[in-house]
Amino acid sequence: MKENQEQIDYCNILTANTREVYDKIGSIFCPCLKENVTFNAKGFHHLLYEPIGTPRDIKERIHKLILFPLAVPVIKNAKKVDEERMMILPSRKKSVAPKKAKYIALVAMVGKNRNVKVKVILLKVGNGKLIFWSIMRLTKSKNNHQKTPEN
Repeated sequence: MKENQEQIDYCNILTANTREVYDKIGSIFCPCLKENVTFNAKGFHHLLYEPIGTPRDIKERIHKLILFPLAVPVIKNAKKVDEERMMILPSRKKSVAPKKAKYIALVAMVGKNRNVKVKVILLKVGNGKLIFWSIMRLTKSKNNHQKTPEN
């Protein structure tokens, strides 16, 4: 879909509003991992940009920003780790070597009726803090467990 000015304006407003909420979180405790999750600038940047620094398309940005309010409930309500693996994080700077990071995915049914299955990705680089990294919607309802086309 071609981006239009209306989408861009909506994305800019949504980005500003989400950033305000995001910055107030700081960190929250994840009972499943028994560890705090930090919401830092790297996590917010990843909502808007690919790991190599190129901007996500407007539709994907809007999708992630709209889902963001569900991130804290997923982190607080996930019962187990859905996926855990090591990954290589590319650097946006050519002079900086890629870093190894632990990728942890949490999944929970959230929303007013607990009918939205959402995955939150957390990252831990080296011995650093566990940080919020990304969010995506997996299903539309408890009765429809297929991935949506936008993921």
